[in-house]
Amino acid sequence: MPRWSDPAPCDDDERLFECPDCGKRLCSELSSVSCDRCGVEMQNLSVPRPQ
Repeated sequence: MPRWSDPAPCDDDERLFECPDCGKRLCSELSSVSCDRCGVEMQNLSVPRPQ
């Protein structure tokens, strides 16, 4: 699987997203982002996971 460059840390007003299919990461101010390679909804990594 290809390795994408990690854009973290993001700016204060941005969130870090990761594609569950290809692993691509990007920072965005949007609350929902789709992967431009896979077309799937990216996961928001800036939100803490439930324990």
